Amino acid sequence: MSITQGDVTHSERHVEQTGYCWRPRALNVWVAMPPTNPLQHRVLDLVRTRLEDKGCIFVDDPAQPTRLGPVAHLALGFADNYEDEITPIEFLSPLPKPRGMGMAIATVGKMPEGDLFDIARGLLVKHSGHVGIVVEGDETTGEVRRALWASMAGNYRLLQGSEARIFDDVALRMLVHIGAEKLTGHAGDVEGFITWEQWRSSPIHEDLGRAARRLGAAGVIEDQVPLEDYGSSSQVRHVLSFLNRSALGEGMRSQLDPDLRVMGVTTTGGGKVYLSPDPMDGQIVPIGQIKRDGYVRAIPADCPVMFNAPSVETHENAMVYLAGALVNAGLVDSFDSFLAYLDEYFSTHDMIDVLPEGMTPKVTKLEHFHRQPKAGTINQPGRIEIVYPDEARFPPVDFPCGVREAEYHLLSAMFESETFRKPGKLEGMLFAVLPGHGAVAVYDGPRDEMIDLITEGMELEEVERV
Repeated sequence: MSITQGDVTHSERHVEQTGYCWRPRALNVWVAMPPTNPLQHRVLDLVRTRLEDKGCIFVDDPAQPTRLGPVAHLALGFADNYEDEITPIEFLSPLPKPRGMGMAIATVGKMPEGDLFDIARGLLVKHSGHVGIVVEGDETTGEVRRALWASMAGNYRLLQGSEARIFDDVALRMLVHIGAEKLTGHAGDVEGFITWEQWRSSPIHEDLGRAARRLGAAGVIEDQVPLEDYGSSSQVRHVLSFLNRSALGEGMRSQLDPDLRVMGVTTTGGGKVYLSPDPMDGQIVPIGQIKRDGYVRAIPADCPVMFNAPSVETHENAMVYLAGALVNAGLVDSFDSFLAYLDEYFSTHDMIDVLPEGMTPKVTKLEHFHRQPKAGTINQPGRIEIVYPDEARFPPVDFPCGVREAEYHLLSAMFESETFRKPGKLEGMLFAVLPGHGAVAVYDGPRDEMIDLITEGMELEEVERV
């Protein structure tokens, strides 16, 4: 089986590409809630054939070890209808830790009425899925007519055409989301890297708090993902307790203090607009280093507060600041050379500073949100550069938050900019559009100037779904 995009397979598009390219990771798959009608049996056959062609193994028990790992990475759950709620306890609790992800599959004779985003998000909340599909077809004969893809990060897509084309697309999206490598781990603390007085006095707190309020007033960000619109209060509570927060598609922001060599990053969960600028509230977390697969907090000496968990994109943000500093130091000049530098560095070191000592940052501010610029509306093109991920390296679908593949997706976009990959000051604001996901903006001037460019330098619209 070849996963196709148009008439060319993803693997064919990469034959001549050197360096990093996305590749699917084989998974252990468990059918947690089996099919109950001919259409569902047909869907399972179509999915299973494609995943097994990519090396995936279907297991009879979620704790069954295979050469791919000790437990199931994915649970499939079939539902007889769209509306009934299925709790995570019913669906996901049998998955042993490290707990994998759930894919909700509902079959219907006719697609539910309403906005496609709401139908997609409603499926995942009602059926406790990280990702899922609503399949429209004949539940007696098993004929598939079309399918709606859904990811909790917010992307959706109505898939139409031949049965083969629909499920080639579904299989690709499954492998992208479920096979991704999570980078949300707290990998340690370094205490005394800075003092509490230094951290308390940093402009990071006021800058991030003011930016949040301005972006909220402009409608660019929302305070929290409104899952209550899609399910009962008890269902939403259960879903939030089971689904990794990286699934929720939240916006976030961070800022680098070059004097402290520490990045301040917002926390996961709600409170995106009403972000407290008071350091005593612990809503901005100091990060001084990263490891290969996690972040390291810079706990101030004599720190009087307990910090909340930082954003699932903490590692990703740190990588952007680090990449810019290494460019300015003349140590890297491309996406591949940056990854090669890290490979060599981590072969002999456990962690690396977000801003290595003696280096000059290229980027000091970052905003991540789920909007994108409307075509033809950028009114200050000399100050705003739009970049996109390298299409030769990644399939044209969305990547989930808080995973290595999304991190590389973003970094490939940053290195498309000549001003980013050459030593010197970043000229203007770099604005990376992430297909189906949103955007990341980076800047090296005052934060208020950056927010002016975002809110006044262009019109923003809902993300184009891919």
